[in-house]
Amino acid sequence: MKLDQIFTVNQNKLIKIENNSEVDISTLEKIEIKWSTVELAEESYNEEYLAALRDNLKTLDDGGKFAILIPVVDKAMETPEQIELFINAFNHTARRVKDCISVAGMELPEQLIKTGTENIQLFIETLAKKHAQYVYFTKDENLNDNSIVKY
Repeated sequence: MKLDQIFTVNQNKLIKIENNSEVDISTLEKIEIKWSTVELAEESYNEEYLAALRDNLKTLDDGGKFAILIPVVDKAMETPEQIELFINAFNHTARRVKDCISVAGMELPEQLIKTGTENIQLFIETLAKKHAQYVYFTKDENLNDNSIVKY
């Protein structure tokens, strides 16, 4: 199930496609998701937590509200294998909330940004296979990519 794209990015600004208006990021709900809560052990996911997350997002859907999912890196993310586990965990998270219109996108964690552009692109490309509607957000002022919303 692919959802229609509601938002786009123009010069690091979030734009609502429907009326081409800039969206105030502060109006979006921010939902922090700890990696250790999603992935209990390597490739073993907390389906109960993800079902509750989906229920919360469906409530936002009903209210016409939107959210940014914020991955919280609370495990080691230093090796290529650990980076892959992180990407897989949040790709799995995205699959579990795939029908939630309220998800505007995901924040790119600073720890992922520090691992390099290739890992940022891998994260985005992996999620985009099934979630092309997502927009990506960052608080990192040094990330030079006009397709990512800075806030």
